Amino acid sequence: MLDYQRLVRAAEGLDPVPVSVTRLVAIVAHDHWAFSDVEQVISLDQALTGRLLRIANSAWSASLMPIGTVKDAVIRIGIGPTVSFALGASVGPTFRRALPEYGLSEGQLWRHSVTASLAAEVLAAMSRVEVPAESVSAALLHDVGKLVLARFLTPELLTGLSEARALGERSSLQAEVDVLGVHHGELGGVVARSWNLPPRLCEAITHHHAPDRAADVVCDTVAVSNMVAKTVEAAEGTIPDATDGLDGAVSRLGLADNYLDRARNHVARRLEEVLDRYDARPRMAQAS
Repeated sequence: MLDYQRLVRAAEGLDPVPVSVTRLVAIVAHDHWAFSDVEQVISLDQALTGRLLRIANSAWSASLMPIGTVKDAVIRIGIGPTVSFALGASVGPTFRRALPEYGLSEGQLWRHSVTASLAAEVLAAMSRVEVPAESVSAALLHDVGKLVLARFLTPELLTGLSEARALGERSSLQAEVDVLGVHHGELGGVVARSWNLPPRLCEAITHHHAPDRAADVVCDTVAVSNMVAKTVEAAEGTIPDATDGLDGAVSRLGLADNYLDRARNHVARRLEEVLDRYDARPRMAQAS
């Protein structure tokens, strides 16, 4: 078992998210947020303003009309993706690191996180209930706990995890609990709270592998988005065990029977485009 207090200290020691970004997430988390408040927070952060304008004017945009204001940029991008891109600018470098303890090479955790955030966008359009804008950001951050837990996984603990997964029918998450005494979702929630992110988002990260414990639309969206991301990443024709235990979340979201194929295909088609958005560069001048 790991020392839980050491893990908490490590989680709280991750580089903080800029205040402007946490304020932005908090604003959008309110049921009746004001567009003027969003515009003001972004406008007071020059770096964030510049990034959003680059995204709005980058090659992925279908419109050739140049964007020059924060308001127009947010309208073009969408509020959920806007907040997610703001967070991505802060956490992207850390998420791009290799995590060999989880079998993840450089960039793999980041790619999975962006895939899940895109899946949240897609599911929001497919759901029969209203999916809050912060769900896209929660999906982007859902595996942040792995960044902390990986620091403490010694060869002995890795062997124990491997053996725990091999014995019986324990999931990777249950193996973490049995061997380490904590799982990456729980630590992710600690990180999110240390960043002063809204409680609903923190709960979604904490319970993204067990959404029935929260029974909340944000957590449901993150859980299903994680599963969609895994199916996109899986070998053709295979469905990972991440589909287990999500019937309640799927039902609460009011998703149709064929939602998985539709979401997976849509995400797979748009993934490279969305990854480019997070690394947006100014639009190339059009040839005359």
